[in-house]
Amino acid sequence: MKITDLKTTVLFCPFPEIIADAARSIKGRDVLLVEIDTDEGLTGLGFITGLGVAHGSEIPVINTIVSDALRPTVIGRDPLTIDRLWADMYGGTTRFGRRGATLRAISAVDIALWDLLGKKAGLPVYRLLGGYSNKVRVYASGGFYNAENDLEKLTKEISSYVKKGFTAVKMKVGKNPGLDVERVAAVRKTIGDEIDLLIDANEAWDFSTALRFARDVEKYHIYWLEEPVKPDDLEGFIELTAKSPIPIAAGENEYTKYGFKDLIINKAVNVVQPDVTRVGGITEYMKVAHFAEAFHMPCLNHAVQEVHVSLIAATSNAPMMEYFPKEQYLQTFLSELFVEPATIQEPRNGFVTAPESPGLGLKIDPVLREKFTVKKV
Repeated sequence: MKITDLKTTVLFCPFPEIIADAARSIKGRDVLLVEIDTDEGLTGLGFITGLGVAHGSEIPVINTIVSDALRPTVIGRDPLTIDRLWADMYGGTTRFGRRGATLRAISAVDIALWDLLGKKAGLPVYRLLGGYSNKVRVYASGGFYNAENDLEKLTKEISSYVKKGFTAVKMKVGKNPGLDVERVAAVRKTIGDEIDLLIDANEAWDFSTALRFARDVEKYHIYWLEEPVKPDDLEGFIELTAKSPIPIAAGENEYTKYGFKDLIINKAVNVVQPDVTRVGGITEYMKVAHFAEAFHMPCLNHAVQEVHVSLIAATSNAPMMEYFPKEQYLQTFLSELFVEPATIQEPRNGFVTAPESPGLGLKIDPVLREKFTVKKV
């Protein structure tokens, strides 16, 4: 089997209102689709989000990297030699890549290659990767800042997830430590002590602020504090993890197994969180997960549940998966765009199941694809 073509499509769907975390305001959901065609008539589908379209970039640089730098590397090649293709894409872009947009582009292509491999084998990706379990516990991710910073609106949102059967929820902190303590206290009071509560600061603080905050909210039984300091502050992470009364999680802004090696070996975090659309695709995600397992460290995903459900199901050191309910603006468009796998649209009793169809089980709604397309290549 040979790769005959690699095609990209950029989509953008604006939100009805702007939402925010401690790091950024988010105006809409943008998506890059990557499709790899073969001479056997099979097509692999990959995608990534967060391209920059929402910030005014009509043709994202990631799209250009896929089309101009990666496409020539894979055309005519055997798509089943995924590890070799990854090495060639990474090695061929070292002079201008290694992190950021280039690794995100490689991730999109790699995801499509794994989808293609599953379709060729007639097996779901989670089984190809080891098939540890087909059932995955999920936590509802939300609790963003709204314009009014309304505590009642926040607690109502989080309560709705608990009523749907979620046994763990995550909310945002990071804008104002004093106010955030009140937010955490209000949510904990609302959901009770039996629900796991996770909090995410989105790189907001320095070491001292993060440590004070961790001590202030310790009494609310926090499952973990996520990204409390900047992703490049390795020393801050090391010291904070050693002193914090709450487990520290991070990794969504880290790239490749080499970046995660530093986090893991230095005990800079208690939990690693690779993002398959940033770390280097499925190939690198699984290497990070297995490396973390050797250190008895949990490895969970960041967002992108449509792909991560297959990876979490294939690993033994993933106690939960981040899951955005379809009512959450970040997820609404994706839940409508990807009409399959239907099994992860609505959790049951706080769990979802991995798709059993060949590959990643993704199928795109053609009407929405056409409606929200920004640029085709």
